[in-house]
Amino acid sequence: MFQQVIRCGVPQATPEHQEEWFTETMAYLEDRYHELTKDELSELRTLGLRFSQPPKSRMESESASTATAA
Repeated sequence: MFQQVIRCGVPQATPEHQEEWFTETMAYLEDRYHELTKDELSELRTLGLRFSQPPKSRMESESASTATAA
């Protein structure tokens, strides 16, 4: 799925189009792979949405972890 996310340009899409893409893709995966549970499909969607987000800069990551530790 992650390769398809890249090929379809999902990371560059607007949040609305990302939601639409994942809704359609999860419906396809549910029809195609009957052995996947609802929880597994939900987790796969969550991971895909996270994968589609722009990478965090190193400075943002460090400041977030410092703020959490304080």
